[in-house]
Parts: sequence; structure tokens; C-alpha cells
Amino acid sequence: MIRLENLSKSFPDGDLFNNVNIFLKRGMRAGLVGPNGSGKTTLLRMMLGKETPDSGNVQVEKAITIGYLAQDIVTGSDRSILEEVLAAYPEVHELEGKILTLSEAISRDHENMDLVNQLGDAQDRFEALGGWTLEEKAKKILSGLGFSDDKFVEPMEVFSGGWRMRVALASILLQEPDILFLDEPTNHLDLEATIWLESFLATWKGGMVMISHDREFLDRSVNHILEIDLKKVTIFMGNYTRYTEEKALRIEQHRNAYRNQQNQIKDTKRFIERFRSKNTKATQVQSRVKMLDKMEKIEPPTEQNHAMSLRLPQPSRLPQNVAYCRNVTKQYGDVEVFNNMDMEVGRGQKIGLVGHNGAGKSTLLKMLAGVESVTSGAVRIGSNVNRAYYAQHQLEILDPNDTVFESIQKANPGWSEIEMRTYLGRFMFSGDEVEKYVKVLSGGEKARVALARILVDPSHLLLLDEPTNHLDMVTRNVVESALAQFSGSIVCISHDRHFLNNVTNLTCEVGGGGIRMFEGNYEYYAWKKQEENSAESTAHKIKSEPKGKSDYIKRKKVRNRLAWIEKRFKLIETELNNQKTISEDPKNVGDYELIQKAMEAMTILETEYLGLMEEQERILNNN
Repeated sequence: MIRLENLSKSFPDGDLFNNVNIFLKRGMRAGLVGPNGSGKTTLLRMMLGKETPDSGNVQVEKAITIGYLAQDIVTGSDRSILEEVLAAYPEVHELEGKILTLSEAISRDHENMDLVNQLGDAQDRFEALGGWTLEEKAKKILSGLGFSDDKFVEPMEVFSGGWRMRVALASILLQEPDILFLDEPTNHLDLEATIWLESFLATWKGGMVMISHDREFLDRSVNHILEIDLKKVTIFMGNYTRYTEEKALRIEQHRNAYRNQQNQIKDTKRFIERFRSKNTKATQVQSRVKMLDKMEKIEPPTEQNHAMSLRLPQPSRLPQNVAYCRNVTKQYGDVEVFNNMDMEVGRGQKIGLVGHNGAGKSTLLKMLAGVESVTSGAVRIGSNVNRAYYAQHQLEILDPNDTVFESIQKANPGWSEIEMRTYLGRFMFSGDEVEKYVKVLSGGEKARVALARILVDPSHLLLLDEPTNHLDMVTRNVVESALAQFSGSIVCISHDRHFLNNVTNLTCEVGGGGIRMFEGNYEYYAWKKQEENSAESTAHKIKSEPKGKSDYIKRKKVRNRLAWIEKRFKLIETELNNQKTISEDPKNVGDYELIQKAMEAMTILETEYLGLMEEQERILNNN
């Protein structure tokens, strides 16, 4: 459908990518990944014809339909959100009016065959466009994206920017274009809407190019990965997990190939230097000199800086009870969110809040932060406990005309320049980077500045609302690692299940006017809910939570072992092929010792492979 030929793009501060040659076929659902600033949105906009490459061209198949969700905030209108979504089919709306007008005219003039024929044509066209089911489909999509039925008739303009983005997404999905272009579609979705969207996209028959930093979401909704890295664009088959495995294997193979070639070059140069002056070796020396000249050099492996780390200021020792809610009732007018709700946050607990849209997750977080009052009851914070609240709008309150340095200086004017730079270094801002203006920062860099501002004073309790929004994969890993090692307590909301699984140790389900605690991360919570909801689980109900968790941990270990065995199979197969190549290479026919080593290595690898096959079979038969 879309072909990129010799595409290149650069900005004043350097090249984004060079000589891109990619062909996107029908049915390919590609996740576009890469570090912040690598050019993902630029490449996507080039495919759409909204940006021009410096060289090369983009060929788009004629007559294909395109749906595009940008990151820009959608403007409001006085139409209801249902009308706004249905406006994607203006012809259907016109036909609906035409059918009504013709029907009324025929009721007054029964024998007018011209009107009857016009009505028949209009109804046929209406049916061909799916007019009879269009409204139901629109409602189903809006419901999946988190809108309750009573919201369908409310005007678009009363909703916030994030909710308007959901309406725009619903409109695009309803159109069922040949290819979807989505730029961070989950940034404005909660967890339930994210899960619904990934399920919707997993069965999408058309093409798709999507920018997303949510690993779980990518794993479930794409079948290819487009990677922008080191100014190159590479396509991988499979989901995100398959891509990371294949890339790790490619990096290892490249590293080995580079190392082997360097050893070969070193040995060849040593031979040349040793025998350069001997006439009897002149032919061999010249042969090796020519070989070096003609050799296609392998580029040295260039890998990302894995030493990059984020160090959060650690608090002093926490009290046993960091915060608690007692008999909390919260109402907004006639709407009751909580009714006599009790909750405790203990020392070292890292709690993920989950629940359907409107259940009260953000309200609970705001009450713990002290920015939202309770209707009755009490929210208490432990003695001498410092709390920090990271809200979704945190990035919006940064002054765009401040430098990174000035933004932190305003939060703590008493620090010296050395103290300020040392602190910013913890958040991966060093050297001249601290002088960059907020307005030119990427979304991920702004998120780090916002996080640094609220953590100027070491906090015992972090209250985080979608802290990984706008962060690329690498930075998400860094933030996850920092929060996992944080010695204080955390209560957080996130639609990123990978984040919840790696950071939290408790899950709090919010809904029905109260909460329910689960003794594990999101993966455990999802497993527990599935067990509770299954008919089989009802027949063999687990009597106690500890036993259920023990069973879960046992099953998780089994799954991890099976996954490791599959990865090991691939590595063994690769190494077997390497050793086989060595043993069958005509160049090595006289090197008995090398061939013998290759054969011995193959025997060891084959023995391990057979052993793992037997273990895999035993595990599968016992489960």
C-alpha cells in the first residue's frame, strides 16, 4: 500500500534518518518505535504527505482510505459526541434526511412512481454504507473507549482535551479506513479503554502504523515493528517482544562478526609485517594486502548507553502507617464515588489503582494528595510524612520560557549552582542540557523536569497519575527501575501494565463506592479476577488468598521456564548452524583441531537440545 524509497530527512541539528526503503503491505499492523527525538512522528507524517523528505519519495497506492489520529488537542463543537462520530459519514446523514423527506412525500402521493424509485435508490445506498447499523457501531466504539450511554448526547465542547481525543479516535475507527495512522493513541486512555482498543486493533483487517511506548499494548495489537535507531529504519516481523529478542540476537551476531573480523585483520596484518621483507613470501604478502583492501569492513557495534540511570532522592525511615482513609464518603452533587471507604498505605507499599472509568481512581489519589476534600470521614497522613503528587497536567504548568535549571531553581531557590547541577544530573540532565528551554524539550524530557520539581524534597509517599506518559521505551525502563528501587511508598495510576507489573506490589481495585486490595502486581490481579470469573474457578473455588497466590507464583515460574526454554532453543539452533558452517567450510578442511572442536561443540549443543525437549514435554504433560 505504501512504499518508501531512498527516504532521507535532516534538521539543522543533524540527520534523522537516511536511505529508508520500506514497503508496507495490506494487513501489516506496524508499531513505530525509537527513542524520543529519533523522528517517529516525522516519518509518520511523511507517509501521510504532511511533511516533505529531503530526498527520496513516498508512493501511496491510489484510492486507499486513510485514518489519522494526531497528538494535537481536538477542538470542541456544539454537536453531541455521537453526532460528532457519525459526522464521519456525512452522506449517511444526508441520505437519512432524504429518505424521511421522500417517505413523507410518498405518504401524500401514493402513485408517484418517480418518488418510489428515488426512495428505493436512497435506501439501497443507505444500506450499502451500513446506515442501518452505523449508530449502534458508533455507540459500541464510544462505550469501549470509556463513554457511558448518558454521555452520548452531551455536546463535544463540554469534554476535556483527552476525552475529545477519544471521540476523534472513535470517529476514525468507525470509518474503517484501509490504513490507520495513530500517534500515541493510549496517552489519553485509562487501562480499561486501552485493553478494549488493543483487542479491537488485534482483529483489524486493514493496515496500520502506530507510535506507542506501551509494550503490552504493542504486543497485543501489532504484527510488525518499524524501528528508528542510529538514523536507520528497520522492519521486524512479529510483536514488540519478538522484536526485542530478534534485535538482541542481531546485536550479538553483529558483535561476534565484528570481533571475528577484527581478529582476522589483526592476524593478517601481523603476517604482512612479519614476512614483508622475505622474498619467498612476497606472493602471500601481496595476496593478503589485496584481501585487506577489498575486505568489506563491518561497522563497530553501536549500542545505547545502558548505564543511564535515574536516582530518586530517598526519604528517611517511614512510619509503619504512611497514610490512611477512615469512613471516607465522597460525593459530587448526587453522584456518590465513595461510601464509608477504608484504606491504609503502609511502609514500603507500592499500590497500583485499577478500576473502570469513573470508578474514582483519580479522586482517591487527589484525596491522598490533599488537593480534593472528602464529603465525610477522614484522610490522614502519617507524622512527619512528606508526600509528592504528580498529576497528569504536571507538564502543562511548567513555564515554557524557563530553562531546565531555572525550573528547578524556582522549586528550591536556596540551592547553589553545584547542588542544582548535581541534582539535575540524577534526572539525566547534564552539561549544557540544563540550559535548554522547556519549550524545546521533548515530552519525555518535560516529564523528567516535572518529576524533578516535585521531588526536590525527598518524599515518603509518591502519588503518581500516569507518570510514564510521553516517555520513550528507554526512559520508561529507567523510571520503572528508579521507582522499583525507591524505598518509600507509592500509590499510582497507570494504563501501562508493564509499569504496574514492575513497580507495584499491591493492587487496589476501585469501584462500587469502595476498594478491594489484592496482594500482588497487576499480572496477579488480572489472573485472580480471571479465576474468580471462570465457571471452573467457581466449581473449585480457592478458599484462601495465600493459597491462590502460591498457585499463581507456581504457574508463573512454569511459564517463565517454558519461555526460557523456547529462547534457548533459538540460541542453540543459531550456534549449531555456526558450528556446522565451520565444520563444512572448505577453507578449514586441513585444520583438524578446529573441525574437531566444532564437532564436539555440536555434540554438546545437541545433547542440551534433547534434554530441554524432554523437560518441555514433562512440563506440558504435568500442566
